[in-house]
Amino acid sequence: MRNKAKAKRAALSSSLMQQAANQAVEIFLQNIPLEKVNVIAAYYAMNNELTILPLVEKLWAKNKQICLPSVIENNQPMIFRAWQRGDELIDGLHNIKAPDDNALILVPDIIIMPLVAFDKKGNRLGYGKGYYDRTVADMKRNPLLVGYAYSVQEVENIEYESHDVPLDYLVSEKEVRKF
Repeated sequence: MRNKAKAKRAALSSSLMQQAANQAVEIFLQNIPLEKVNVIAAYYAMNNELTILPLVEKLWAKNKQICLPSVIENNQPMIFRAWQRGDELIDGLHNIKAPDDNALILVPDIIIMPLVAFDKKGNRLGYGKGYYDRTVADMKRNPLLVGYAYSVQEVENIEYESHDVPLDYLVSEKEVRKF
């Protein structure tokens, strides 16, 4: 399932990907409650993921603090480090772009998650390493979990286990779903 979903995403044209990114921004801003939110965890897109950069620009304009996940150690929870406009990013563990080790550690109110696939019940399929599941389980308070993906990444059903963390929302270029 993971390979099929990645192939679907990779088959999208670059113009369609950019159009989807712009549409997803508007859907996110119109539907995700941001009034009491200060810190938002984003991600730096890789492997044809839906780019979040247009959304991050809009969130910065709304004076939201943005942070990115940093994998510190294999098979351990991630931390989230502050990312401000103009900050250089480094290649972290698994070649994931992240702020450097001097960036402030933040606790997000919302975590926007990349994913490989999602289903109609709010289950997500990631890359199989469990970093987001471990991280959310380790947090002292529950952030709002928002999947951010192309609509073509939807699958009929994702088998999940007790440690898998379901989404609260899914935002695509076509719609928002609340679970």
